[in-house]
Amino acid sequence: MRYFHFRRNRRVALLLLLVVTWISITSYTRESERQTLIQNYLLDNQWLLTANDNNLVGKRNQSCVHPNLPLWNTEIENHITFVDQVRCSKEPDWVYTGNGRFYISLSAVKKHGEIKCSYQPIVNENEEFKILDPHYPMLNGSTLVSDAFKVSCTASNGNKYSNMHACIAPQPSRMSRDYSPRSENFNVLMLGLDSVSRHMYMRLLPKTHKYFTEVLGGSLLEGYNIVGDGTTQALMPLLTGKRETEIPETRRGKAGARYVDELLEFIWKRYEKKGYVTQWAEDTPESSAFNLRLLGFKTQPVIHYMRPFYLASAQSKSIFSFLFKNQYCFGSKISYKIYLDWLKEGLETNKANNFFSAGFISEYSHNNNRDLMLIDKHNVQFLKYLKNHNILENTFVIVMSDHGLRYGSFRMTEQGKLEERMPYFGVYAPKRFRTKFPVKYKALVENTKRLVVPSDIHKTLLEIIDEKGEETERSVYSLFSPIPETRTCSDAGIDAHWCACLKTQSVSVSHPNIIASAQKILSVINEMLEDFTSQCYSLSLQKILKAASLETDTNVLKFKRSADRDGRVADLSDTLDPVFVHYLVTFETVPGSAVFEASALMNVKTGHISAREKEISRLNSYNDAPKCVEKSYPALRPYCFCR
Repeated sequence: MRYFHFRRNRRVALLLLLVVTWISITSYTRESERQTLIQNYLLDNQWLLTANDNNLVGKRNQSCVHPNLPLWNTEIENHITFVDQVRCSKEPDWVYTGNGRFYISLSAVKKHGEIKCSYQPIVNENEEFKILDPHYPMLNGSTLVSDAFKVSCTASNGNKYSNMHACIAPQPSRMSRDYSPRSENFNVLMLGLDSVSRHMYMRLLPKTHKYFTEVLGGSLLEGYNIVGDGTTQALMPLLTGKRETEIPETRRGKAGARYVDELLEFIWKRYEKKGYVTQWAEDTPESSAFNLRLLGFKTQPVIHYMRPFYLASAQSKSIFSFLFKNQYCFGSKISYKIYLDWLKEGLETNKANNFFSAGFISEYSHNNNRDLMLIDKHNVQFLKYLKNHNILENTFVIVMSDHGLRYGSFRMTEQGKLEERMPYFGVYAPKRFRTKFPVKYKALVENTKRLVVPSDIHKTLLEIIDEKGEETERSVYSLFSPIPETRTCSDAGIDAHWCACLKTQSVSVSHPNIIASAQKILSVINEMLEDFTSQCYSLSLQKILKAASLETDTNVLKFKRSADRDGRVADLSDTLDPVFVHYLVTFETVPGSAVFEASALMNVKTGHISAREKEISRLNSYNDAPKCVEKSYPALRPYCFCR
């Protein structure tokens, strides 16, 4: 009996050993694969290791200074998960749409023989969708009668095709006749993503960011700050100029609640009155900004509305498609491409008209940003399309998010909290606007450093069509006029726990952290001079003239979550300790008595200090000191003291 138990226990032990070994090997393999993916990603995007989008030195006179956070380090890397590319059906869609018409693909006919299709319009009915009776047969070239449809086709070889499609049907009856299209008018195109901070956008959509800012010359608003919790608190003031707390009741289940469009005039209605064609899309209709907690719209808000398509397609999605990781596919297309193609089709179908087209996509980023990588190339392709078809000549393009991540492990860190308050917001001003209104464009560029909130964007959108908004108690500014450097979160109506502005305090010039920061900054300067020591002296610290610390406000660190469903009550029970401190240091060097002002970022837990060239500013004149390099290496003029 003992022998039997011994053998049985030995088998169990051996089995456990095999399981543990298998888990260890699998974990090691996965981690190795992950590290390989990270290395390859950084090879393609090396600028992430050194780039930063917020120069504290350039904002030293501002009342509000947002933190200068790292885009990439080991800690951030641990919160990044890489995903495989989505592979949809290799069989191309049998039907397509364009210029208001329905078409059967010639390649599908060649492959399968004659194709006959039944077309069922999908329409909006009280913020729900309704599928109408079928049109049969739907002939090639037929006029579309709805902005979404369900199609079923049968080929002569017996093969079948069934799918839902978003499209743009002619809607002449909904367009204003008071204004005719004008070539001098400016169009607006807005591409929104849910839960993406400025920093996370740059990390996970690096190609989009680089193309938008460097190729197109779009302006990134470094001081854009949220005003409340969640998407509704971000989009309502942007689209209406009003905050949810400033209007009568619109919440579901509340006595006397009314539809949002009964109380508010959305920006697209102002554009429609000027003769513009309007589009609006939200890809998660069950949780959209104005329908989850609020009652939604009483009448269809825009001329072309993608909600019926998303409602119908959400109902048809199968649990099995989710399990097999192709939940993003509709036939041969990824869902994000369907959205971009819908916007594009709107521009092409209504190209004789001015347009206000906007969309807000949550599927790839809400609560978890990892799938953002899947859409980077599609964004770039779309922006290239706009450029190559001269649409950008008279079109403002806004690339934006509502807030950063609100949940998850990264959000629980100090940097995650700060990023939540600083969403990505970029504005491309068309060249014709820059030429016609140089003063306004100059203000836009200068305002990229200022504190900006959603209601400022609303006022800007109104100014594009020469309209004015209602007067409010708090300060609201168009991006085309100077925003004061003295603007504070209080001025802009931002509660303290949502304010990402750093708290500034003077620090003794003899403080060890200040001395260490000055030395670190000096080492960066000398690294720039390293290859030129035969011409320029290495610099040494003469004295520190002034120093200040910029830290995260305790109200931000204490904020844990909203204590109510509507995001109006703050839970300030968090006990997170500060990790980052920015030091702004002014010091003098020898030889040459150069005076520099620069910022350094210290991790107070590890003592690690980082500083970058772009955050170093020369304050006094260098005159002839760098004459030995002023022609050959002009970038070294602020730092070089010639031998």
